[in-house]
Amino acid sequence: MRRDTTAAAAALMTLMSAGPLQAQRAGSTPDPARTNIFTMSAGALVLTHSGQYSDAWGALNITDGDPSTGWSAPEGNKLPASFVVELSRSYRLTSIAFDNRQAQENNYAGISAKAVEVWTSTEGPDSGYTRALAADSPQGSRGEVALPSRPVARWLKVIVKSNWGHAHFTELMEIEGYGEPAGAAPARPPISLSFDTNSGEMTLTSAGTSIYGCYDGGTIHGATDGRVINVEWRSNGDKNASFGGALFVLSSAGDFVNGIWYQSGARRGLWYGKKREKAWPCPGRAADAVDASLKSTGRAILYGVRFASDSASLSADSESTLQQVLSLLKRDPSLRLGVEGHTDSTNTDAYNMDLSTRRANAVADWLVQHGIARARVGAQGYGRTRPIADNATPQGRAVNRRVEIARVQ
Repeated sequence: MRRDTTAAAAALMTLMSAGPLQAQRAGSTPDPARTNIFTMSAGALVLTHSGQYSDAWGALNITDGDPSTGWSAPEGNKLPASFVVELSRSYRLTSIAFDNRQAQENNYAGISAKAVEVWTSTEGPDSGYTRALAADSPQGSRGEVALPSRPVARWLKVIVKSNWGHAHFTELMEIEGYGEPAGAAPARPPISLSFDTNSGEMTLTSAGTSIYGCYDGGTIHGATDGRVINVEWRSNGDKNASFGGALFVLSSAGDFVNGIWYQSGARRGLWYGKKREKAWPCPGRAADAVDASLKSTGRAILYGVRFASDSASLSADSESTLQQVLSLLKRDPSLRLGVEGHTDSTNTDAYNMDLSTRRANAVADWLVQHGIARARVGAQGYGRTRPIADNATPQGRAVNRRVEIARVQ
């Protein structure tokens, strides 16, 4: 199957048997001002699925926020197909959208998913489901349906029952969800887990909001809220070692992790795996991760340094990462660092440059306030000019929003 990125004409989303629901905005595009809570960057995770054509056309793609990648049924259209999606917490849903704009309708007419049901549960991934929606998703387009009943969901079961006529394949490119948090956020225990992934063994260990790990061929460090994990990965090697960013989502049971990895500003693929029965130990520890990155390539990404949205005020959970940098500067009086601020592509170039500069200065100021001479710490904002991931998806934008430090000679 070959990707055809030309969207077909819009088609109206029609209701099948979902009660008093109303179709709206058929063929529309997502509103960037709203948060799609069914994306990986929002903590959504496909736990199980009934089958897929291949990893490249896998079920994990329906929550990656990117309508150019999606799910395909195995050849022969083994329908109905189902997926169980776990959200980061319980939400009161206000609408659900299906996006087939980049399904391969040009080459495989009728391949878009048609009859789709969504069931919701607050009990668990295997029980307590109530049907919230039954609708026709649009052929080669996007459609959104309001949910007047505002069901509360922590787990979703998405069932694809038919397509628009293709005999051999069915595709669903993306499912979106909108709503508001319901109830208290779940507790997030510290992470100390090993996984067998599609890229070999991987271990992740958290200390507060910082996280450190290793994979078969390199190391990982970054930050986590216990669910979503933003990291820099680096291959083992000298200063020519390859590196990039990644975003993972950890299941609430700690038995599965799904991620996307990036290099040189582009998405390279999915990175996912199941929990290992036997732990796979990592050398080093979280407190040494920034030092190791600086020694390896002269740079390090500080995903643990965080700010409120559209603000240069350091959040309280930035402290542990800032203390790591402070410790390095105090241990080595000859070390000089440049602090760099980077944003995603949201807002104007001028706004992003100003915000990134203020954020870089906020980090430099914190270090000076804690005893480091100003001459040893520079600051510069780069706005959106140096992305390390795409800016077309929520995951890519989350990876691009970062502070970096670089050794100054």
